[in-house]
Amino acid sequence: MADVILRLTAAGPGPRVAEVRARPGEDLASAIWLSGALAPRPLCLGLGRCGRCRVRYLKDVPPPLSEDVAVLSPQEVAAGWRLACRRTVPEAGAEACALELEVPEEAFASAPDADAQPEPQEPLGVGESVVLGVDLGTTSLQWRAVAVEAESNAPGRVLAGGSLLNPQAGAGADVMSRLACARTPEGLARLGQLVRDAVRAIVERLGRDDLAPLRVCVAANTAMTDIFLGRDVAGLCAAPYRRSHVGACTVELPELPPVIIPPLPAPFVGGDLSAGLAALLQEDTPRPFVLADLGTNGELALLTEDERLILASVPLGPALEGIGPERGSMAGPGVVTEFRLGPQGLLPVLFGEESPAFGDRDAAGISATGYLSLLALLLRLGVLDAEGHFAAPGALALPLARTLAGKVESGPGGARLPLPLGLWLSAADVELLLKVKAAFAVALAAVCAAANLPPAALRRLALAGALGEHVRIADLKDLGFAPGIAESKILAVGNTALAGALLLAARPQRLNALAALCDRAEVLELTEAPGFQQDYLAHMRLGE
Repeated sequence: MADVILRLTAAGPGPRVAEVRARPGEDLASAIWLSGALAPRPLCLGLGRCGRCRVRYLKDVPPPLSEDVAVLSPQEVAAGWRLACRRTVPEAGAEACALELEVPEEAFASAPDADAQPEPQEPLGVGESVVLGVDLGTTSLQWRAVAVEAESNAPGRVLAGGSLLNPQAGAGADVMSRLACARTPEGLARLGQLVRDAVRAIVERLGRDDLAPLRVCVAANTAMTDIFLGRDVAGLCAAPYRRSHVGACTVELPELPPVIIPPLPAPFVGGDLSAGLAALLQEDTPRPFVLADLGTNGELALLTEDERLILASVPLGPALEGIGPERGSMAGPGVVTEFRLGPQGLLPVLFGEESPAFGDRDAAGISATGYLSLLALLLRLGVLDAEGHFAAPGALALPLARTLAGKVESGPGGARLPLPLGLWLSAADVELLLKVKAAFAVALAAVCAAANLPPAALRRLALAGALGEHVRIADLKDLGFAPGIAESKILAVGNTALAGALLLAARPQRLNALAALCDRAEVLELTEAPGFQQDYLAHMRLGE
């Protein structure tokens, strides 16, 4: 069967056109956003909820489906916009361009990293070399290049760095969506090539700036690692889950310097967490500590004073990446990252701004930190009760709380609270975030119980990643993410996966000791443990 040429044009000024070759019957959203021809977009891929895969048919417009009507405006539907995730590539016709589509203008935008420039630096000195660290997350790819001195025990000065959306995002926002795509040889090849090309482009750019890296360390969860390496992912797709390898190695890939892979302790505890452990050990973090990485998968590592390592993972979904809630978005320009309380009510604060935003403009969405701050505020006011339900106005004592509760609307999709800047909080959003909170709290309690430690005995709960860096710790405490742990012991430690990747790239000899630590780790199978469901339901409450 002949391939189909998809001719894609931008919905906006400028003659921006891309052509993509696709197979008849292939999912249309995947064909477009996994082609590498357009900027990556985080898609729900088939759920028909996010609307980011929208395309406009320029001819032969198909009749709208119920999902189109539910997500798109009547004006968009009338203009020929449809959800690509609900359609397949048609069979090729007689014309060269079998399908002509218009896509949102931002689909032709360059990746955020494309305009990043190396920081001004002195030339490399005698005995200095460059290494590259990469944190390959499910949602984003963070990288940094540093200078390394021959006699130093740690990475040196930063030479360049940046971030971009994981180009695999069109396959879905979570790990299981990527694995579903990568189960076929064609899907594995496509996803692997996309991210290898992204890393290769970084290496080539560094080379043009006379900063060619001597080696690179890629820290990623087990699934992302296997897809990056082009390895069979069948063992990660169904129980009993198994790894295809344990990492802790150096691999050779075409057109890349030697690539260090950190240890992969378990099917769903990967090199991002082991690299993070290396970073915390380098900093002499007081023990016992828990390293917690909250992303689409929650990964936790508890290290005791006597070198006992206990690991656990729990699926959280993409809500903490800003994907899933009805107005959810990754942090960026025009996105609300925090809510405050003032005489006027709830005050949204936009990304990169210090003061609340006012006016008639619409925000681009709400980030994960924005949602968490909003839920914490509503919980403190009593507008949300412990079960996550909107309270009746008459049950509230504070006038401001009554006013907010009185704005809650009821509709076919359930209750929702209108917010400034064209936003809202739905009851479904609250439930989604409540599930995330419950899953993380259960995992944290489980690793502490396995170590025979009460949570209060921890000397540090280290929150890794972008969420840990930007969320207000008080919000997490009030919502009940860390029951029994004093707020003073909870610390945002930033991107430990990237820090550990740089450390291993600079000093590969540390890989053996890290691998030995991970080899003797105890891995908890939380979702299969007796009592997990009861514990999970018990934590389905806001607050401790």
